[in-house]
Amino acid sequence: MENNNPNSDNIKNALCYIPVFAIILHFTEWNKSKVLEKHIRYWISLFVLYVILSILIAWLFTGFIFLSYIGASIFLWYKAYIWEDVEISIIDNFFKSK
Repeated sequence: MENNNPNSDNIKNALCYIPVFAIILHFTEWNKSKVLEKHIRYWISLFVLYVILSILIAWLFTGFIFLSYIGASIFLWYKAYIWEDVEISIIDNFFKSK
């Protein structure tokens, strides 16, 4: 994708990685672009993975899992904000099959 100046689409894409805003955007944006839908799906997948891993190995690696979740969220937030396309094929293939 091409680099654009920060605009409302870039900001919406970046806000998807903040949990409350992702949920709000999912339910209030009626005409979501494909890029916005992709970032919402990425956040949902990232958050579900975080919750599952936290439950499974909470007693041992909770801090590491939390920091990994925050790091991945910040990385994807930054890429969404600068309008750089990120492809996570496992997530894309999962949602295409649904």
